[in-house]
Amino acid sequence: MSENPNQPREYDAVLGGQVPPPKDGVVLGGIEGVKRRLIGATSLEQQIVAVEEALKYGQAGTKLVFQIVNTESEKLEFTVSSLLGQQALAKVQSHLHSDIPLISAVDVNYSRLQNLLASRKWKDADQETASIMLRVCDRIPQGFLDPSDVEKFPCEDLNTIETLWQKYSNGRFGFVVQTHIWQIVGCTSNPDWEAWCRFGKGVGWFSQGAWRYWNDLTFDLSANVGHLPRGGAFIGWGLGDFWTGCRTLSALAEKLASCKIA
Repeated sequence: MSENPNQPREYDAVLGGQVPPPKDGVVLGGIEGVKRRLIGATSLEQQIVAVEEALKYGQAGTKLVFQIVNTESEKLEFTVSSLLGQQALAKVQSHLHSDIPLISAVDVNYSRLQNLLASRKWKDADQETASIMLRVCDRIPQGFLDPSDVEKFPCEDLNTIETLWQKYSNGRFGFVVQTHIWQIVGCTSNPDWEAWCRFGKGVGWFSQGAWRYWNDLTFDLSANVGHLPRGGAFIGWGLGDFWTGCRTLSALAEKLASCKIA
């Protein structure tokens, strides 16, 4: 049975400050309580505490955060993205200590990608990933992948790419952690500007009110969880573009699940 978001939980505040609460006390529980605390927060410290509580409620709480709180505050924006990243990382089963067989269903050589990631040349690795994915799907002339390409992408190759990114970034980068963040912020298979902005803020592609160009990304491990891969400077496989991004990322989440990649 699914939880009722309107029911108070163990971390909800109680008017009166008594534990257990008095019989006539009012429990500010559920989404309504979270909403009230977000609206009533007047200082940055109160906002951060309210955001932390809201994000415990998954998609519903996350949407409230972006609806109510001014996430353009640099410190608050960092708090939101960090908490989203922590939630996503908790779900990633990283292959951090295992050898990686560079398997390909279409005879792609992954040794260069592995060397780039092992050397932490994240910018070059992002370009190489985009190039490989386009070659696998025979989409180099088009320069991007659409959802139908993602659906047909070989599981063996997707697993190799994902495992390499997870291993060499300690789980911080990769498609799996990106799709977890996408699901947390309210994924949609249709173009949804608000959802796409929430995702962009979560992974650090949208910051201080503007989308960041590929060359302006942070190509090191200090970047937001899920910051990479993005898809290269001029070629890509769909991410970074609003009109294709929602559909492509949703298709990727489905593909990862069908391939049992986590």
